[in-house]
Amino acid sequence: MLIKLAWRNIWRNKKRSLITITAIVIAVFLAICMRSLQLGMYDNMIKNVVGSYSGHVQIHSNGYWEEQTIDNAFLYNDSLIKIIENNTNVEHTTKRIQSGCLSSFDDLSKFVFVNGIEPQKEQLMTNWNKRLMEGELLTPNSSSINIGKGIAKYYNIKVGDTLIFVGQGYHGMQAVGAFPVCGILDMKNPNLNNVSVFMSLSTAQDFLSANDLMTHLIINKKEYTDEESIVSSLSENFKEEYEIMTWQEMMPEIEQVIQADSAGGLVMIFILYMIITFGIFGTVLMMTQERKYEFGVVVSIGMRKIKLMIAMVYETIFLTSIGVLSGIILSRPLVLYFYNNPLEFPAEQAEMIENQGFEAVIPFMSSYDIPITHGLIIFFISLFISIYPVITIYNLNPVKAMKR
Repeated sequence: MLIKLAWRNIWRNKKRSLITITAIVIAVFLAICMRSLQLGMYDNMIKNVVGSYSGHVQIHSNGYWEEQTIDNAFLYNDSLIKIIENNTNVEHTTKRIQSGCLSSFDDLSKFVFVNGIEPQKEQLMTNWNKRLMEGELLTPNSSSINIGKGIAKYYNIKVGDTLIFVGQGYHGMQAVGAFPVCGILDMKNPNLNNVSVFMSLSTAQDFLSANDLMTHLIINKKEYTDEESIVSSLSENFKEEYEIMTWQEMMPEIEQVIQADSAGGLVMIFILYMIITFGIFGTVLMMTQERKYEFGVVVSIGMRKIKLMIAMVYETIFLTSIGVLSGIILSRPLVLYFYNNPLEFPAEQAEMIENQGFEAVIPFMSSYDIPITHGLIIFFISLFISIYPVITIYNLNPVKAMKR
């Protein structure tokens, strides 16, 4: 009965109710679109920089991050891999071994990082096919190498030429070898292009005299899951033996850029919510003041104040719910469209952005967390505003109300 009464009451003044609902729709629509755009941009940035090479979580031997040498490599452990891959938030893992070496070709030399990788597992994380500029990619048993385009440009090297490497292997062993170049890669990052050499894991381990050893165990998470939950669950078993680091710890500068930019977006959304809060409050204020005589009458003939309070709360919730649901329904097709068809930068800006190591597109984030979060925020705002009519009815004097 109270629900039916509340529903009829909000349509007694249709224009006012429609204006309030429209304001809520616009606020929810803009908030969802703004946040989807912003979070989509961050997600794409993380995929470019983190998901495409470094991984979301890395495991090293204790002390490796402070002193990144081949001597701090650790032994492959089947039980470690099994426990990690059984974690419901983990998409897949891949092993790497990395060491610095001096490379040489003709009369030139250059310092590079030799990376031993598992080509098939790396393909799950990095789309190597898109990054291959010339030649062919590594295979699991390949004895040749892939190099970044910066190295190829420095040496003026072509596919089929041979690079010589001199470095230090595991526990002081000499690491010397000559490897033919089978492919040239564009890593979409100038720094990586200038120093990256890739070998198959077995070839790199043999070159560095580090059989069955690795320096990095890369963990890629499932989409929209939290890295911290992976770290906390693994730390219970492995914290004493290994250091487990999220990309935020390894690359704090990216996290700081995201936090700074996100703060500006949240300020804009806060202003939007302030406007809609006063809009809803104005409607509730007018509804309450205009109906004081009515409240006095119904209380005088025996209606309990508590029921009247509940009816007013229902009215506020109905107004808000209609606006929130309409805003979510209207925003969803737009978000999904730009999720599947990302916004593209103009050609000049695109080239500049790609040179910095980022893909020149901005996809929207299609996570349901965004509309649910903003819908609930508006819902709780309406509950807070409904305190006003509740207090007004609680303090109502029926005689004074009917004299109005």
